[in-house]
Amino acid sequence: MAVIEPGTEEEQMLLARWIKRGRDLIVGTSAMGESYLDPNIKREDEVQKLTEDYVKFDHEVAKELPHLKGRFRWDLEKYYRDHYGPYLPKE
Repeated sequence: MAVIEPGTEEEQMLLARWIKRGRDLIVGTSAMGESYLDPNIKREDEVQKLTEDYVKFDHEVAKELPHLKGRFRWDLEKYYRDHYGPYLPKE
């Protein structure tokens, strides 16, 4: 994995994907790169799979965007709006 530079289209697309994927997941409220699976929380099979996939994705994104690692969702959504505008791209 390569480090993605701030202000690039690659940063915009990856950050938008990170924002979208974590929106409805409890683990999506963790700071970037710090989400984890709590074994005490029971989830439906589908939600469990989405959660596991998100945690893995979150940790990968933090490696590619180290300048954003450790920042919380609300801060990263503001960062996205300030740099790229109010709308997330459609995939």
